[in-house]
Amino acid sequence: MKPFYRFVRGLMGCFLQLAGARILGKENIPEDDSLIIISNHISYGDPPAVSWAYPKQITYIAKEAFARNFFTRWLFGALGAVFLEKDNSDMAAMRTAMKQLKEGHAIAIYPEGKRNLDQQLGAFKQGAAFIAARCKVRVLPMALINTGDLFCLGKRNIIVNIGEPIPVCQAERVDSALLQELTEDYQKRVEALLEEAKNILKQEGRPMRRCPKKK
Repeated sequence: MKPFYRFVRGLMGCFLQLAGARILGKENIPEDDSLIIISNHISYGDPPAVSWAYPKQITYIAKEAFARNFFTRWLFGALGAVFLEKDNSDMAAMRTAMKQLKEGHAIAIYPEGKRNLDQQLGAFKQGAAFIAARCKVRVLPMALINTGDLFCLGKRNIIVNIGEPIPVCQAERVDSALLQELTEDYQKRVEALLEEAKNILKQEGRPMRRCPKKK
């Protein structure tokens, strides 16, 4: 783990702990160095939460738009993001991700492809399944709740729920049917983790983050 990554991860971890954030399923984290982490995507607080929960360095594949804003450029860059060039394609993003995996890095992908501020799970794209099948790596599913409340100290409503790792896909041929099957499996696993986290908060009587009003 690079020193600056360790520092920023620790700093964000302090905020998360002061906010009362919790990690569930830590025992499910495998020893693999090269794997894909997938989760739902609800806020800019997602990368700090995932990096805090995962004990090794992660590479994030980030859109060029995130490099335009000073804070997100600094935060995502410090957390190991690889920024794509302007107008780069999805295939370019996948090639970058596959290169990182071949070099032995863990990468994080948000299969929804965008943030869903209402914390409802959107449809998964097939990129993560394609990369996992081609690179023959395991996939670690996570679900995130209320990461937008990263700086709301003491609220105790942030949860990172980690599921069991998904075995390496052994199929020799990667076709559309396989990608659909894998993607549906990934979505069901993340959805189950998300509902479990929501039920925990409901039982505890803790609030869900309100969806910001659209301007």
